[in-house]
Amino acid sequence: MKKILIIEDDQKISLAMQVRLKLEGYEVDQAYDAVSGLRKCSQQQPDLVLLDISLPGGNGFELAHRVKNLVNIPPDFIIITALKDAGLREKAMQLGAIEFFEKPYDGGALLSTIWRWYLNS
Repeated sequence: MKKILIIEDDQKISLAMQVRLKLEGYEVDQAYDAVSGLRKCSQQQPDLVLLDISLPGGNGFELAHRVKNLVNIPPDFIIITALKDAGLREKAMQLGAIEFFEKPYDGGALLSTIWRWYLNS
């Protein structure tokens, strides 16, 4: 079973994602800040991380970079953010993200992206 880690500081959004993904059969955990997100990535070795950019204790892009250098088999990332800064999508894709979503995002599109990722991994 594929393991997904949600690193999102908005607990309502995180819980909603977790419920939907568990209903789809994924093993899901969550972290609400960069420090616990890094720890859980290191300990649990998730297959996929749904990552917010603005997090307490750090930036999502910096966290993704640290995770890629820390774990033996780095997870794939989907970046999700409320930030509207120009160039964020490009920065996410340069980092190797498989997709980039702006909040509010389409839950069906997110699930479809995860499903395609699952089939190709």
